[in-house]
Amino acid sequence: MVARIPEHVLRSAVVLEDAQLLYVPVPKAGCTAILHALAEAAGLSDEELTRSRKLEVTRDLAIHDPAVWGESFALASRSAEETQRIFESPGWLRFTVVREPLRRIWSAWVSKVLVREPRFVAAFGREEWFPPAPASSHDVLAWFRRFVAALPSRDVESHDPHWSPQAGLLGVEDLGYDHIGRIEQIQESVEVVAGHLEARGYALPPLRSANRSLLPYAPGVFDRAALEACAPWTTSARAAFGYEPPAGEPDPPDDAWHATVEAAIPGVLAVIERHERIDDLRRLVREPERAAA
Repeated sequence: MVARIPEHVLRSAVVLEDAQLLYVPVPKAGCTAILHALAEAAGLSDEELTRSRKLEVTRDLAIHDPAVWGESFALASRSAEETQRIFESPGWLRFTVVREPLRRIWSAWVSKVLVREPRFVAAFGREEWFPPAPASSHDVLAWFRRFVAALPSRDVESHDPHWSPQAGLLGVEDLGYDHIGRIEQIQESVEVVAGHLEARGYALPPLRSANRSLLPYAPGVFDRAALEACAPWTTSARAAFGYEPPAGEPDPPDDAWHATVEAAIPGVLAVIERHERIDDLRRLVREPERAAA
């Protein structure tokens, strides 16, 4: 019997019952593209995304709303007995895909915190580490390191799944995954999943590019203090998934990195403005709902 199933798994996993497939998304590890491919394989149309009421800022991201999948596909709608059966039955492919932990933290911060997505502003906007709109590449670097420095001061449970440790999110100590892939070798996972689906009469479409980061990663965005601060966030993933630790302290980002980020700042500011307007509209829509409650 499965000892413990983490809340993230229960809330986020997708089930293709006829294909005997379970996928547990890891935020910032290719999960948007994988979910879209599985949705197409299962026959869900993109039009379903328009019905999502979850505060996601693009239609692509609405694929993470369990309501889009419905009771047939969302693990969240299954009973405890059904969930147990899915994790224990032979013939199933229970899989996930993970990512090098330092790159994942950077990607999560850029795509959710730096651009001030509305639901992240609502959840964390009053925290001392939550950044204002950046004016320069040096602002980006300073506020990212401030965010990382604050990680150890909070319980893991107080953080968002986008940067929470992957091993804990997935419950790898308790759940028997049949395949844990790496986004860096995503083709290996594509072949495993495609082969499993094909044997059951389904076809996996090509993964489409989704939710790309606005800013490039450089190892030097983590200085020595940042590496030490996020050790609990990276050590468990390295032990569970075989990622190597950094080889010494990285050099600071070079002039080319700063130039690239400086050139991207106007785009970042434009995204922040759009997110602010999305939040305005969300509040306007919810006002009648609250008044009627």
